[in-house]
Amino acid sequence: MEEPLVMCEQSQHPDRAHTPGPLAALARWTVRRNRLVLAAAALFVAIAGFLSSDVSAHLGAGGWIAEDTPSARVRSMLGEAPHGGMPPLLFLARTTNSVDDAPARAAGIRLVEDLRHEAGVTAVDSYWTGPLSPATEVLPAPPPDPLLRSTDGRTALVALWFEADERTQLDVAERVLARATERDGPLETRAAGQAAVTRALQLHSEQDLLRTELLAMPATLVLLLLVFGSVPAALLPLAVGAVAVTGTTAILRAITTVTPVSAFALSLTTAVGLALAVDYSLFIVARYREERASGLSHDRALIHAIRTAGRTVAVSAGIVAAALLGLLLFPLTLMRSLAIAGISVVLLAAVASLLIIPAALACFGERLASRDVLARWRRAARSAGRWRALATVVMRRPLAVFTLTSALLLLLALPFRDVAFSLSDERALPPHSPVVRAMHDLRTDFPQVGTGVDVVLPDWHPTGRDGAARLDAYARQLSGLPGVQGLRTATGTYLNGEPLGPVCVRSSDPAPKGPCTGLRQFTFPSGTWLAISSKPRPYSPQGIDLLQSIRAQPGPAPAITGGVTAEFLDTRTVVFQRLPGGLAAVALATLALLLVFTRSLFLPVKALLINLLSLTATFGAMIFIFQQGHLRWLVGDFTVTGTTDLMLPLIAFFLAFGLSMDYEILLLARITEAYHRTRDTTRATAEGLQAAAPLFTASAAVVLVVLLALAVTEVAMMKGIAVTVALSVILDAVVIRPLLVPAVMKLAGAANWWLPAPLRLRLPHPPDLSSPRHPATSVTAADTSAST
Repeated sequence: MEEPLVMCEQSQHPDRAHTPGPLAALARWTVRRNRLVLAAAALFVAIAGFLSSDVSAHLGAGGWIAEDTPSARVRSMLGEAPHGGMPPLLFLARTTNSVDDAPARAAGIRLVEDLRHEAGVTAVDSYWTGPLSPATEVLPAPPPDPLLRSTDGRTALVALWFEADERTQLDVAERVLARATERDGPLETRAAGQAAVTRALQLHSEQDLLRTELLAMPATLVLLLLVFGSVPAALLPLAVGAVAVTGTTAILRAITTVTPVSAFALSLTTAVGLALAVDYSLFIVARYREERASGLSHDRALIHAIRTAGRTVAVSAGIVAAALLGLLLFPLTLMRSLAIAGISVVLLAAVASLLIIPAALACFGERLASRDVLARWRRAARSAGRWRALATVVMRRPLAVFTLTSALLLLLALPFRDVAFSLSDERALPPHSPVVRAMHDLRTDFPQVGTGVDVVLPDWHPTGRDGAARLDAYARQLSGLPGVQGLRTATGTYLNGEPLGPVCVRSSDPAPKGPCTGLRQFTFPSGTWLAISSKPRPYSPQGIDLLQSIRAQPGPAPAITGGVTAEFLDTRTVVFQRLPGGLAAVALATLALLLVFTRSLFLPVKALLINLLSLTATFGAMIFIFQQGHLRWLVGDFTVTGTTDLMLPLIAFFLAFGLSMDYEILLLARITEAYHRTRDTTRATAEGLQAAAPLFTASAAVVLVVLLALAVTEVAMMKGIAVTVALSVILDAVVIRPLLVPAVMKLAGAANWWLPAPLRLRLPHPPDLSSPRHPATSVTAADTSAST
């Protein structure tokens, strides 16, 4: 009869033979204190979960724009003016007849009165009322502004400005959107503007993440059962993932008290935490089973598994965390948030796997990991040696395989030459979103309302006739540029280099005469503002050319520019300036840690170059699919913009690089270990691939399930990240590790293990990872049949 699982027996004297080193000492301590470790882990999850329960309410949706740039300064300065800059939220109020009819006018005024007294709203402007603030006394309404009415007369605009704090803006936008989009008499209102887009992206992301969990969870559980062979063993990565994810969420919650944190970081934490938990758990459990099958006692096999697979886990986590440090070089809240979340989840996953897995194996008995319903199938697969045979075939024709695989990767990389960057806008939402249609109507019916470029003259005001004349000449000059649809400033409205009329400043002119031109305050304590409406779409080449032309025009004082196109250009400049430093940090960290890990100069360089080649090929495929619009029938529908979000390659690079290095280190560890035993590169490569391939392919299958479930999202940015990283994982598991790596290892020959004498003397000597193959005194047939 099958013996029951042994429940939490304290191991007082775990085997000490053949187990030097800090990892072995950690394993021995964990085995002795298994109940304490598991109780501490459960308590940690409970406390971290409690502390981070409200984390979503403290995260921001921004962080995509670089800080400390001229355009960021413009945004800050315009925040001083009650009606400064492009309003974050606009409502298109439409009626079946005319917005000038009495019922529509009365409903519009009621809407404005309700909105301007909403907490957090600093200013309102509308077709019916002119500019108002919460404290403004109701004055006789100025003549209606034709710019705030559509050409067919059936739609009018209501614009809102909020407090500058991003979190406050999101809260206010949520309340206002829920209230103002309800039909009021003859008016039907639709929301547009950046706040509406951000809120819609949040809602769609939350719905998509829920859908992803519902799709991925059942398939992931089945895969974990197949990979680990039993329900108890399959629960180990879930326990590790729980520690990593809840701990990272608590860290993010704590950081929100001192600095903004992007909600995007939280969205990726779960996927990365689960992927690493599966990797690290699989590495250790598989090595434990391998040592038990070779005849080692339970304690000795467990300690040796931590010394070998645990070392791989520690080095992998170190490299991935060091690579993520490169994100801290970018002055963007999004990048810093991803760095903090990524480093936290990587390190917590590594620590949890090194503590929880040996404690669980010691506590619940050796048969927790030894039970494997698929052991017979795995043993047959291992005996067949298909991966070893594949490596042998590759190494018979290494040059041909290297040439063909490299050519394939370079071919996939070719579309990356045509990359055109931008930032995401409403087109990242699904085409059927009401916000997308509202933004389209806003640009079509109100072309002169959307501010294309904000020009600010810091610390300069049009005082006296001379100042007004100089501002008038500058405004004429700018409004005459090709692509400018209109310009509004303190001296009037301009089109095609000519003034159209004075600006109505309601606070000082309660009964203005002549046409009104936007009803905004264009002078404020720190400068003067010129609002330019442009015909080219933001981020387009024509829009960029127009911005450059505006910047080149001489003004009455040094000018700085803002607006979405200026923010994009400034962010792109900062990213490109910091990118070499970020990549250098990744390369140096990878080379240094791999140099110590392998005691080889060639293998770290080879690993880095191959991974970069793989990622470049992945980025080429990304451009082919998402920028050029191919294969939408396969990945799901999205709006083709002809551009790629500037953050997409950055985020995908660091995620894919981490997973790729994870598999590379596992394979290098097995190859290096086999070489130290055989001193034969060809044999060591074949044996290393045979031992590592089942692990990284199983891990890749679990990761792909999560990523492909995430790929069904309707938000283009999330879809792009999921599909890009999934392509990287597929290339890594199918082309890079089984084909390209063995070919390069064979071609390099003895150079794989070359290390200059000065480095050989200075580097720490590698630990002896040879397995103490001493049979246990009592081993059951079930135990000896367990396999990886």
